[in-house]
Amino acid sequence: MIVLAGIGVTGCQERTSMQVPSRDGDAFVTDRVVDVYFYMKPELWKNLQSRAEKEQYYQIDFWFDSELVPDVAVRAKGSSSLKYVIEDGSIRLSLKVDFNLLNDARQFRGLKKLNFHNGFRDPTLIRESLAYELFREMGVTAPRTSFVNLWVNDTHMGLYTQVDHVDRTFLTQHFGRADGNLYKPIPPGSYLNWDEEALEKQRSEMATGSPTVSPDAYEVNLGGGDLSQIEQALGTEQQYDATEIEDEPEKHQYEYLDYMKLKTNENRPNHSALMRFLDVLNNEPDETFPEEIEKVLDVDEALRFLAVQTILVNLDSYLGRGLNYYLYEINGRFVIIPWDLNESFGTYKCNIPREEIINFFIDEPTCGPVVERPLVYRLLSYQPYLDAYHGYLEELLAGPFSVETMESRIDEIADMIRPYVEADELKFYPTEDFEYNLSERQGRYFGLKSFVAERGESVRMQLDGELPSSGDGSGNGGDPDKA
Repeated sequence: MIVLAGIGVTGCQERTSMQVPSRDGDAFVTDRVVDVYFYMKPELWKNLQSRAEKEQYYQIDFWFDSELVPDVAVRAKGSSSLKYVIEDGSIRLSLKVDFNLLNDARQFRGLKKLNFHNGFRDPTLIRESLAYELFREMGVTAPRTSFVNLWVNDTHMGLYTQVDHVDRTFLTQHFGRADGNLYKPIPPGSYLNWDEEALEKQRSEMATGSPTVSPDAYEVNLGGGDLSQIEQALGTEQQYDATEIEDEPEKHQYEYLDYMKLKTNENRPNHSALMRFLDVLNNEPDETFPEEIEKVLDVDEALRFLAVQTILVNLDSYLGRGLNYYLYEINGRFVIIPWDLNESFGTYKCNIPREEIINFFIDEPTCGPVVERPLVYRLLSYQPYLDAYHGYLEELLAGPFSVETMESRIDEIADMIRPYVEADELKFYPTEDFEYNLSERQGRYFGLKSFVAERGESVRMQLDGELPSSGDGSGNGGDPDKA
């Protein structure tokens, strides 16, 4: 086992003597809020807070519902949410736990990683969980969630959303295999409006011909984690910061493939399946498009994915900013996995006015020109796919997104978490906002129940032709880079 420098055998004090046997069970307990404790040396907790932007791992002992998993690793996580917390001077960080990093035999209830999200931009603290539920109920492969009452040492962090990690374990559980390429794209590669010819042209125009440092350069597996992460955990010099490509891309020369952020098979990358998918998506003639796209994409699941994103007006996604999804390839055919849904239910607005968010076009569901999002443009331009997509919107309205179903589910979750929300002194919004925003608009945030009612009515009217469902090709206007 690799031990972090300067930490000793364990970061835990009084709890280490109590060795609770590992138990079988689901890591996601959905009928109650589970107590979770991270125990680490106080100085390490201070370091994690003061250096959160480095996303460096620190050793902890992990307690889940009185079950101990010793000697695992934790780090701060997030992009805009992490920046916000740091700038605000808060310690309510989103956190990632890696059970496997320091010991490749370590796991927790079949998982190697877990995410703990802090409720950024959500007074209700349940948007993310509700959105993932909708995806799963519509047959889209999506992470599981549950709610936990989180502590770090004696600091009560409050109510967090525990979220599945999309990794090889996740892929094996859902697809039975994890040997395909998993991508987590970011702009501009994530728009998918490029192909191999564009990539080669880009390379020829680069002064150096390739990035100064490739984001994959230090992703060499060693022990339970990759080399760059273990170097971080051990406090050794980092030559590449994994967040750098997102935060300061202008400092280096990156090509489209770098922005696709390959997460599996990093040591033997083969992007031929991706190149084939992009070629079909962007270049295949309309006449042969349906036949060819179904060879390289699970079209049915993609239409379900788009239907849920559209009804939620989730613009912190491919529809708007062009990110927050995974692409996974199985035998040359891709599936799409949603990610990071805390700003769904119309929270991220792309600078689009409120009324236009409610009436967001279902047949042109993009922030900006629809042609710039070929996954939307090409699929919804083919009438049988458009009809199937409309069918999934109808299914949502009649079932999981109906007013009756959603109000009942919102009340059920709110009743479960309410005592923990009231006891949470670090949450970003007061308890009054939690209560009010469950139903009514609170500042920039749509009320959950009112959004479901208004958005559902708008989608119904668009399907019936009583409201326009598309415009002139410019999408819904707005600016993907403005919330």
